[in-house]
Amino acid sequence: MAGRDHKLSVVEAVPAGALTRLISDYLQDRRVNCSPKTIRIYRDALEEVLVPFCAAHGVERIDQLTDRHLNDLTVGLLDGSGSRSGKALSKFSVHSYIRSVNAFLAWARKDGETVTGKAKLPTVGRRVLDVLSREEIQALEDAASTERDKLIVRVLGDTGMRLGGLLGLTKADLHQDGRNFTLRVHEKGDKQRLVPVKPELYRRLQRFAERGRHQDATSGRIFLAHRKSPRTGQYEPLEASGVDQMMRDLAIKAGITRRVYPHLLRHSYATHFLRRGGNPLLLQQILGHESLAMITQNYSHLTLSDAHAEAMRVLLDDD
Repeated sequence: MAGRDHKLSVVEAVPAGALTRLISDYLQDRRVNCSPKTIRIYRDALEEVLVPFCAAHGVERIDQLTDRHLNDLTVGLLDGSGSRSGKALSKFSVHSYIRSVNAFLAWARKDGETVTGKAKLPTVGRRVLDVLSREEIQALEDAASTERDKLIVRVLGDTGMRLGGLLGLTKADLHQDGRNFTLRVHEKGDKQRLVPVKPELYRRLQRFAERGRHQDATSGRIFLAHRKSPRTGQYEPLEASGVDQMMRDLAIKAGITRRVYPHLLRHSYATHFLRRGGNPLLLQQILGHESLAMITQNYSHLTLSDAHAEAMRVLLDDD
């Protein structure tokens, strides 16, 4: 087995073995409940990072993977000796890779494999999310020249749904129960949930969905490309890349100098919800997080002034 000072390197061709087959089984199992984006993260961490490392260290089975190996893997990513580019990775990137490796090891252990190793996650500081204010979201909507683009901004900003959920919306996903208006969102592993929406936004979506040209699309989706496909002659579903570019363009028109992307509106919605005194448990349901821990981890950027204001509100109510 290679010594501790062995430099990590990427192996061009890794022979199939027990470990690689187990990783393949794991990725196949994860496809049932994980989004394609999450699967890509797992695949990068396991097939592009862990497998080459194991090949370089003569590790062919999961029971041969020790704490020492995994610590060497972490150090190699941090100092650059084990990264594909040869450059040191940020602690946030390494944390993501190693967390994926540990998730695989936990799955294998639960599946009956002999697993002795567990990687230590590098300590990372809490990132501060530079979210958009409600005024900036309005500026983005005002900068849009079409009702489709205006609605995309408003739905993302007022529901906190992921971009994939928005792109999958159909007319059948609009629901009204008395005075309650909701959107049925399909996200991550074929899960569904109902997201509250303001009546005026609901009616705007309803009018937009009923426009004649949308009947040309076989998908039934609400948000389509502006131009017909030369291949099919129909308005095809809008792609994520199109929304990414649209957001960048709108930010420039609105005079917002920092980077604006669809998921930023999700963070902005959650931050606004919490700052206005919203219940974190309800926010968990609205956003579709599996646990409250996701809320506390992702939105720990609320400032000291937020904590002070909330404390004063509670204390003054006691007087």
